[in-house]
Amino acid sequence: MPVEVDGITDATAITAGNAHSCALRQNGTITCWGYAGSSVPVEVDDITDATAITVGDAHSCALRQNGTITCWGYNAYGQLGNGTNTDSSVPARVLGITDATAITAGSSHSCALRQNGTITCWGYNAYGQLGNGTNTDSSVPARVLGITDATAITAGDDHSCALRQNGTIACWGRNWRGQLGNGVWLPQFVVGFGG
Repeated sequence: MPVEVDGITDATAITAGNAHSCALRQNGTITCWGYAGSSVPVEVDDITDATAITVGDAHSCALRQNGTITCWGYNAYGQLGNGTNTDSSVPARVLGITDATAITAGSSHSCALRQNGTITCWGYNAYGQLGNGTNTDSSVPARVLGITDATAITAGDDHSCALRQNGTIACWGRNWRGQLGNGVWLPQFVVGFGG
């Protein structure tokens, strides 16, 4: 039976990862609870202007009003996007992004939709989920190849997808269960960018 989360009456968005959850509040702050040892919501430090939130397995990210992104948590694969592989218990700014309009996180990678319709991703990339034509992890944002007209993004554990202006969808990354939707059951570094 569902239980009410303590102390939150002004949430505007929620997101859940593997073992933690976060809420965006009306005043632009974020509270999270779960695996870090907290069974009640605690406020994330230094964020008062968030407009969107997303979480992966063990990391979280916030889109800020000025188009920047900050991430915190586990960072073994560079999923915080700050140029390191060091975990951070406080929000760290993602390098080189000042024009994000949307964010999403997979298990251990993150992506941002930019104002010009391009997408950049960072973090774990063993299955090509960063969409940059390699399978090398990146601790800084890497541009997804072949997309300049995205209007929305989303990520699964090890794959990512973009909605295009013409209504088509492009997906890339791990494809062991056909999650790229292209009729193939193999990893695809970049797929579906035609049309």
